[in-house]
Amino acid sequence: MNDTRLVLLLNTHMPQVLSTGPLLDEPENWLFEALTETYLPLLRMLTRWDARRFTGTWVMSFTPCLVEQLLTCEARYTQYLHLLGRIATRELERTSRLELYNRSERYPQARSEEDMDRLHRTAGAYLRRVEDSLAFLREHSLRDVLGQLGRETPPGVQLWTSTPQHNFLPFFTPATADRFVARGVESFADVFGRAPDGLWLPECAFQPGLERVLTRRGVHRTALSLQGIGAYLPNDPSGVFRHDALEVLVHDYRVALNLWKSPEATFPSHPVYREFFRDLGHDVVPEYFDELGVPIPAHKRGQAWTGIKYHAVSGANVGLGHKALYDVEAARAQVPHHVRAFWELLDARRALVQDGRTFVLAFDTELFGHWWHEGIDWLEGVLQPETSPALPLPAPPEPPAVPRLYYSTWGRDFYSEHWLTPDNCWMYALIKQLEAHLPPPEGPEHQETWRLFELFSGSDLPFMMPDPSQRERAREMFLERYTQVLSRLPPFAPGLLAAYPVDPFKCLLVHVGVPGDGPAPPFVLQRLSQEDARAQNPREITLEPEVVDVAGLRVCFQYFLLHPLGHYALRVEGQAPVHTFRMPDYGVPLLITQDGQALPKYDTQSLYQQLGEIWEGDERLPLKAAPTVRSRHVYTREALEGVLRGRRAAVFKYNKEGYALLRFREQALAPPRIVFDDQMTLEDAGTYIQAGPTAVPVSNDPEAIARHDFDAVIFTSSLNFESEVPHVRALLEVATRRGLPVVSLYDDILYYDLFEGLDVDPERFYRVAVPEQDALAARKPERYPPRNVLGVFGTDTVQGKFTTQLYLREALARHLRVRHHATEPTGILLGADTGYSRVLHVELSQRRAFERRLMADLAEGCDLVLTGGQNGLLYTPPGGTRRDNASTLIYGTYLPRLVVLTVAVDTPAQDVRATCEYLDTLAREHGVPCEVVGLAMMGGRKLHGSRWTETWFLGVRDEVLDEARHRLARETGLRVYAIPEEADSLARAVLTRL
Repeated sequence: MNDTRLVLLLNTHMPQVLSTGPLLDEPENWLFEALTETYLPLLRMLTRWDARRFTGTWVMSFTPCLVEQLLTCEARYTQYLHLLGRIATRELERTSRLELYNRSERYPQARSEEDMDRLHRTAGAYLRRVEDSLAFLREHSLRDVLGQLGRETPPGVQLWTSTPQHNFLPFFTPATADRFVARGVESFADVFGRAPDGLWLPECAFQPGLERVLTRRGVHRTALSLQGIGAYLPNDPSGVFRHDALEVLVHDYRVALNLWKSPEATFPSHPVYREFFRDLGHDVVPEYFDELGVPIPAHKRGQAWTGIKYHAVSGANVGLGHKALYDVEAARAQVPHHVRAFWELLDARRALVQDGRTFVLAFDTELFGHWWHEGIDWLEGVLQPETSPALPLPAPPEPPAVPRLYYSTWGRDFYSEHWLTPDNCWMYALIKQLEAHLPPPEGPEHQETWRLFELFSGSDLPFMMPDPSQRERAREMFLERYTQVLSRLPPFAPGLLAAYPVDPFKCLLVHVGVPGDGPAPPFVLQRLSQEDARAQNPREITLEPEVVDVAGLRVCFQYFLLHPLGHYALRVEGQAPVHTFRMPDYGVPLLITQDGQALPKYDTQSLYQQLGEIWEGDERLPLKAAPTVRSRHVYTREALEGVLRGRRAAVFKYNKEGYALLRFREQALAPPRIVFDDQMTLEDAGTYIQAGPTAVPVSNDPEAIARHDFDAVIFTSSLNFESEVPHVRALLEVATRRGLPVVSLYDDILYYDLFEGLDVDPERFYRVAVPEQDALAARKPERYPPRNVLGVFGTDTVQGKFTTQLYLREALARHLRVRHHATEPTGILLGADTGYSRVLHVELSQRRAFERRLMADLAEGCDLVLTGGQNGLLYTPPGGTRRDNASTLIYGTYLPRLVVLTVAVDTPAQDVRATCEYLDTLAREHGVPCEVVGLAMMGGRKLHGSRWTETWFLGVRDEVLDEARHRLARETGLRVYAIPEEADSLARAVLTRL
């Protein structure tokens, strides 16, 4: 615990529920119950805060609409407490004798003395809570409490603001989002007397561009989900990061699920804790409240919510009617166990955070006390332990930089589908219709219009629509607020075309118009060229939208699958306006299972096949079905030396292969002179590797290609995205005009239809691969295996296999004759004797025969052959087993006697042990010895970007690396070598085993 830093964010929000109607009516009860059970207990905790007892950061964010209600609700809340006190006093009396108790029970039953004693003690606890709340209000004004909290914020506590009505910012124009952020900052200063320490984005919802809105308004701290930094793999790190001037706190759902949203496994689901969903108002006869003189609205008779609950969770499969009685003392005794379990959980999950120490967790504040009755006690046990004050941790270092932020939320699939459903999409259409006609926010005459629009466009009513119990109320309130805003705007003709991204592949198309007698006119959707949005013959399809007639308008909408980064035009048949839009670029949507596993929402391969069928065979890219020419295939250094030796290369693109060409320029056949990328610039390139600017410029301007001096072109990846086409075409035009050699590490560049008007000489195009004729002509070696093969393989979730090979090769070459076979095609450009990732169009048995002959020939003339795997040995490819992964096939082909395993700072020891056991199994099956020499660890960690071609690198502090190395060495019995610093030591360990 002493070396763990917790950053706990509590999003404190309540929609506009304060009423003038009957008390004990929803949804106003939500506010009063939250005040009694959550807000006042937290304010009390802050008054006795001891900063020495907590070495992390507690963030309390407040939405302006909640704060406004807190400042105006005291009189009405006091009435509510007196009413509740009347009920609690009667309950204390009623639970004193069984006959009194059963007189008001809807279903009288036998109760033991022990049961009655337990009920009586629980009733007494509720009465004391009411009395404590009334005492707090007598001693404090909520306005004064909040003002003092702002002026005298305790150390270790931060106060954040949010948008006025919890408005879901990605659905608004940048100008409207800017206004909402400005209002959040201004309203916070009015109450707390200073600027906020950060801003909570409602629903953690972010889209690129909002970072500029925040910093422009003086906000330099916010929170995002893991997807917000492009992370979506199981072990991608969370924690505190920096993006330009913005500090980004990245919430870790993998840890947070232990407290919320996973009913069968969370702390609040423990059987002894209080059950939320069974209330006194459901268990007593309606006349009970009549006798007390407590007015209950007619629609709530028999189902009123009082906040007094007598039952325990009892178990996930126990129905509400069979719950055991709640035991206050037993629940209180369980809390310290869950405090300890929480710190143990963090300790076990250190590999999930970027510095091995700092955990960022975000929750709705109302989870503690309101939903989870014992949550306040648990929270105080975590934030203010009763043991001696924690030893202070050193000041946290500068957070590592992330080069990009991505569209994301903390919802079900980390995108918008949770908030944009067929039940509520018409509401967003009306919101956007009014947004388009709002007056400028400047000027006092428009302030009331904007205030009403803020309330109307809040996220809560659309969020309530999918819930059948709330749907009608939400609809009525929404339409009432719509009318209020509309009445303040000048008359306008209805009409709106819009598109909302639901996730990277799904989009909601919307049209707002005037109702008609017949069916709605069809949508016409065109796919435009990425390069030219004014294409003369764009691809086009017709859609029949669904229709909702509401508020004198006809809202037509259609959910549809589109290509990530695709450029589209939407119009309504027979109408002139056209809405053009581009699908954004962000990562893989995930679905979270009950046990916290993240699964892809889509089968991407079948989805792209479906997209191809929708768009009449369109495969996203200009791919030739039957190319007339093919590149020449190369896979040996000698073959490429005559092509590239002494040349200066232009590289596309700056992915991990492109970075390797820069990092090992000394070994490159054609050192890079310039790198082009469709998204990245030189400034991004330094961030990519957690270093300063690279010496080689990186440009994303296709117009600049013709102006640079280079005499070879290297493509480090296949053509995967339409946004890459202009850069690739420009490079090919220059290469063809100048007669330059073109080397593609993966797919044949001549397969793409990018050469219109160019005189192509296929003799100048090369692909790093083995042609089928070479593989088919290879004879099997007479005997196998060689004894001098060293393999570098990875455990399940790590990096550095190829880099370790290069450093180890150079270190070993100082002592013996080394040859290198690289299973990554980049290797052939960086000194490997042979290198490729693909053998074309041959069966596996013939491929193995060719590759074994290749290895036998390499091994015959040297002391050691170095090779390696691709993915992790434990990786299970979709639809297969780990025996189908590339590394298993590579091991089974070359059968290395010595193996180096690569690990990362977050590699679990059990993965290393499992990998060693798997290698032992494979070696026994093949009848060969196999020894793991040691573990190689790189000084950083990978972070996947939004595209499968992107891999960012995050720096890791030296002490974290050292701690990880010691942990793995201790738990696996294998020495861990830091790469590149200890490459020589690793080489000596190899030499001793030859």
